[in-house]
Amino acid sequence: MTSAPEISSNLSAFSLRVLQDAFGAASSALAHRMGMNATDALAIEYISLSPAPLTPGELGARLAITRSSTTEVVDRLVTAGHIQRVRDESDRRRFRLIPTDQAKDRVRSELGPLVAALNTATEGFSDAEQYVISTYLQRVVSAYQNFAVDSPTAVDAVNEQTEATPS
Repeated sequence: MTSAPEISSNLSAFSLRVLQDAFGAASSALAHRMGMNATDALAIEYISLSPAPLTPGELGARLAITRSSTTEVVDRLVTAGHIQRVRDESDRRRFRLIPTDQAKDRVRSELGPLVAALNTATEGFSDAEQYVISTYLQRVVSAYQNFAVDSPTAVDAVNEQTEATPS
């Protein structure tokens, strides 16, 4: 019989660190399976799974890369036929990044087994336990989001310097 792990104030942080490592390994595996570099694979994942079309700026913020690097990623994905740039109907100066049906299908196909495994991870937990798990994960997400909002990134600093540099 296995015993429950010792509860300590560091258990949550340790478990989340292990989870972050697993995210990284899964992202690398997705990139390898799709024959892309890690940044392009993460970009196509964000674009394909986003509930609303992203702008290049939103994509760059999610990837934490500069505007010029975002342009390079978008150009590669367009050239490869994974996405299209479509003018935003409400602001014709902006573009939205739309995944091709083939790209969406490929990402969903590659991630399908992982999604299925994640969906079965809560089997055996009562509804009350699942609620506690969900509440905890929502708090974790909130903590990460607050950290990201409260901390200017190196990319923000580079973009601010680029904007301040006279052409």
